[in-house]
Amino acid sequence: MSGLVAVGALALCAVLAVQLIAARRKRRDLERRLAVADRAAHTDPLTGLANRAGLHRALDHQRLSARPGDHVAMILLDLDGLKQTNDMYGHEFGDSVLVAVAQRIHETAGHAACAARLGGDEFVVLLGAEPSSGDATGNAEALAEELCSGIASAEVMAEMPIRCTASAGMAVLPVHRMHQLITAADKAMYRAKSTRAGTSRYQPLTDVADRIPRHRTALVALEGGASKEAQA
Repeated sequence: MSGLVAVGALALCAVLAVQLIAARRKRRDLERRLAVADRAAHTDPLTGLANRAGLHRALDHQRLSARPGDHVAMILLDLDGLKQTNDMYGHEFGDSVLVAVAQRIHETAGHAACAARLGGDEFVVLLGAEPSSGDATGNAEALAEELCSGIASAEVMAEMPIRCTASAGMAVLPVHRMHQLITAADKAMYRAKSTRAGTSRYQPLTDVADRIPRHRTALVALEGGASKEAQA
């Protein structure tokens, strides 16, 4: 009788062991599927860089890990002339340009907190937090120059050696203003693109100064109109 009990106990242990192994396999498979889904949700399928959701997750992580008083830099890159390339050689070749640029960004800025493609021909590099704005600015300016040089030297295909250039906008803001980084870098990028400067840095005081003449002109016009009305 005791022998039967022992055999039954062994059989039960074997069944439980098999079920435990199966449960572990299911858990590992579920974890793998979740990891794949998470990567797909935060990665640009064409270039392999982070997408907009991935960038925002990196921004959230940076915000939580940074210390009060830290400054964070962002570089926004916009390719020059990609539309003409698409029109001339087709969108498939244009995609090859984007892939080549993304590879060069990955090679150049692999140490950065995040490298992402926002969509179209816009790319973003988020740098790690620095204790001072000077350090953050110096690192961003050096990396922006390196990125623009690297993109300009990136050959897409050996049989069709097309190269492209990029305009870069940099923004350096304190941690508590990180939510304004993308907008600030975008403004700087458009200034670089319109002035053909290659790179430009966001400077809030400059932006305000740029608006003053328009406000003064409007004010003078109003005052002039008021004076004419008074004379009439």
